Amino acid sequence: MKKIILVLCVFGIHINAIGQIDTLPLKSIEGITNKMIELISGEIGEERNWEEYRNLFLPTAQKTSLRKTKDGKSKVNVMNLEEFVRNVGPYYARDGFEEYAIGLTINEFNGIATVFQSFYCRNLKGTYEKRGVNSYQLVYLEDRWWIASTLFTNETKDTPIPNVYLFKKYQTTSN
Repeated sequence: MKKIILVLCVFGIHINAIGQIDTLPLKSIEGITNKMIELISGEIGEERNWEEYRNLFLPTAQKTSLRKTKDGKSKVNVMNLEEFVRNVGPYYARDGFEEYAIGLTINEFNGIATVFQSFYCRNLKGTYEKRGVNSYQLVYLEDRWWIASTLFTNETKDTPIPNVYLFKKYQTTSN
């Protein structure tokens, strides 16, 4: 009997946790893209809500990054969602992390969208600070948006983010 009560309690807690996932941001493109960066942002030592994060993505989603190495070559890193949570997730809690949108460009047609979300990010230990672009592939299914994949790259001194991808207050006169 104790085992049955324990199983029911665990199941009840699981249902309650799922019921607390905020679904309003999933109804709009801006909402889901902002929610993604909101969920990875937080203080040093703060655990992220990875269940809510997973709920943003299709189960087959991939996260890809394109980075320039010190010798100027490009390097691509591809992870599925679980690899990202397992390999990158712990650094967000360890170092703290803040990311926010500094631009948004949306192209949408018939239930698909491609989004460029320019961002500023930094860790809270002061050892990392970048700007760049998150590129999202989104699909509209079951009365909400889903992230099918993400691709991001950071700006460099030689390749700054073009003004067309920045909100007016972040634009420069040199672009």
